[in-house]
Amino acid sequence: MALVHMIVGVAFLVLFLLTGAYMLDQFPELYRNREEVRMMYRATHIYLLFAALLNLLSWQYVKSAPFSFGCNVRSLASVLLALSPLILFVAFCLEPAVYAIERPIGFWGVVCAFVGVMLHSVMQVTLIRGLVGEE
Repeated sequence: MALVHMIVGVAFLVLFLLTGAYMLDQFPELYRNREEVRMMYRATHIYLLFAALLNLLSWQYVKSAPFSFGCNVRSLASVLLALSPLILFVAFCLEPAVYAIERPIGFWGVVCAFVGVMLHSVMQVTLIRGLVGEE
């Protein structure tokens, strides 16, 4: 799973740079002087960076964590973290253009990242405290 986090992290970091170049080139046509739409694009753009960096951090964590400890929970956490930048990229492509205050796609991307980080954190704290023995 560590390799997946590295690939997802690097790929979406590059995609963050490409979407930044796209916004730099296309922004006037995208938001037509509507600052709220511009801010929605920028917010989702930053969420994409956030999710890519979380995956790069997870790459290092998953690489060093003992494999047998909490394998199912850690796998679920990793899948959620790996999915979050993909969901946020879809949100970047679809949500700002329709200009709706509700942003359900972006919401679920952030929820996936949050739950993934929380599950990894709980497993790490549990490992450190020795509450669950290794198999």
